Amino acid sequence: MPSYFSISIDFQSAAIGSKMRLSQGREKTPMKRASLLAVLLLAVGLVSNAVSQETAKKAEPVKPAPSLSGAILGQWNEIGRKLIAMAEDFPEDKYDFKGAPSADGFAQRLIHAAAANYYFTNSATGKKMSGEEDPPRAQFASKAALVAYVRKSFADGAAAIKAKGDKGLQETVVDQFAQDIRGRAGHEQIRLGDLATSLVEHSGEVYGQLTVYYRAAGMIPPEARPQKTDLDIKPTLPDGKIRTYYIAAVETDWDYAPSGMNMMTGTGFTGQPKIWTEHTKDRIGKVYRKAVYREYTDETFATEKKRPPEWEHLGLMGPLIRAEVGDTIVIHFMNKATQPYSMHPHGVAYNRDSEGTPYADTSMDGAGLVPPGQTHTFVWNVPERAGPGDDDGSSVVWLYHSHNWEPRDIEAGLIGPMVITRRGMARPDGSPKDVDREFAMLFMLIDENTSHYLQHNIDTYIQDPKSVNKLDFVPSDLEGNLNLGGSGFAAANFKASINGYVFGNLPMPVMKRGEHVRWYVMTMGGQVNYHTPHWHGNVVTVDKHHTDIFSILPAQFVTADMVPDRVGTWMFHCHIDEHMEAGMMAMYQVQP
Repeated sequence: MPSYFSISIDFQSAAIGSKMRLSQGREKTPMKRASLLAVLLLAVGLVSNAVSQETAKKAEPVKPAPSLSGAILGQWNEIGRKLIAMAEDFPEDKYDFKGAPSADGFAQRLIHAAAANYYFTNSATGKKMSGEEDPPRAQFASKAALVAYVRKSFADGAAAIKAKGDKGLQETVVDQFAQDIRGRAGHEQIRLGDLATSLVEHSGEVYGQLTVYYRAAGMIPPEARPQKTDLDIKPTLPDGKIRTYYIAAVETDWDYAPSGMNMMTGTGFTGQPKIWTEHTKDRIGKVYRKAVYREYTDETFATEKKRPPEWEHLGLMGPLIRAEVGDTIVIHFMNKATQPYSMHPHGVAYNRDSEGTPYADTSMDGAGLVPPGQTHTFVWNVPERAGPGDDDGSSVVWLYHSHNWEPRDIEAGLIGPMVITRRGMARPDGSPKDVDREFAMLFMLIDENTSHYLQHNIDTYIQDPKSVNKLDFVPSDLEGNLNLGGSGFAAANFKASINGYVFGNLPMPVMKRGEHVRWYVMTMGGQVNYHTPHWHGNVVTVDKHHTDIFSILPAQFVTADMVPDRVGTWMFHCHIDEHMEAGMMAMYQVQP
């Protein structure tokens, strides 16, 4: 074994061989904490001064220095991120691995770090500490249970720091660390800010110890692994391109019918349509909090990229991602939302860290799952099998969506189209050379009952949230007749939409007579998402057959070609009765 392993294990034995409880060296703790806070405040001041000097040179506005609570929160979250990544990454069958015979196991070290966080959190929230310093190892029967405990300990602490703010962190509380020091139990006081910084340092010490465990086990800690950069990424085929996107998950209040009207009839919402659009004391109405994918101009994620008019019809969906067979798609993703989200593609090729799907044996970062406020780079290769087949046209459509908690993520709104063009048939932007216009349509009965944001929408839009019966579904219309579309609170939360719009509110696709028009038609969601898209006035060609209607099932994507020969404004809708009645209809226009 290399000598550095021996040195590390000797250090580990000396550091943690005797359980290394937080109480060690407590006589020196108050001075240490005060020093840490002083150093932190000095660092904040130095950073502020450095930023001021640099920005003055560039004649840019000076960024405000972080507040005390902001600085502490940043350090708390950063060390938490590192320990959570270790908890997720270390193999479960090695969770009880020891860096030295007399040391705690890997899992027990994590438990100790997480349990110690509650010295701060409980003090800040007025709760008492439990009798035991650390929960027993046997309490965590699985890796998932321990990861959840570590994650929760840092989340609870972060929430307490935010709640206290600068002023609250100056409050003093009884120093729990001094409880077993003779003559000082119950008398020693400490400021909450000092206590938080000491816990950040303690977590940092545990992190340092666990890096030794990694090395002793013949593994590389997550932070020490080479990070993927654009320079390392190559096209799938030698003459392919790297197509780069900057996409973020953002939360927004989405209006399913922004005109406030039934655009198919040109009237207000009356009768049955009111179930899905009217805001009442027991119905949310037509505006819901959603999470959506939006494209940005660069890696700062400061400026959203404006959609061109011809793609305004995408509505709720994320940006259209394009590639030609042989290209590689690189997506720099930022999660600006409040839930962990990802980007999972269909059809293309990827490694697990670009899959965006959870696995028990893989860390969040290793699977492409992105916590709030974090970023991740997804790399998707585009081999021949991702493009059109022998009987396809020059391009085919796939979907991408979040796959952390897939049903809730998609119902929340995180879904978008991806078009792959045949090799040699793409314009510089990736669009097919032989097509004049393209339209992407998501027929989806969106179930807001299963969205991450249901409770937020209830609390925001219902006058008395506690009065809501989430299971209120009556299989009848407003007149009491049998109707599978139903009525009641739960029924009102099913939105029969095309790209997130109902009752003709979709921005109208416009084309000219005789153009080669390509429609990309998709659906997702639960078993109710069986749809029959139907074009009035013109026909499409699907699988070499002419038709004006076809069927799609959940997670199915169809490419349909049209050469319109009838000028006019035409209806475009799902032909299933309940879906039409609930508003799954739009219009398209053919100009001379």
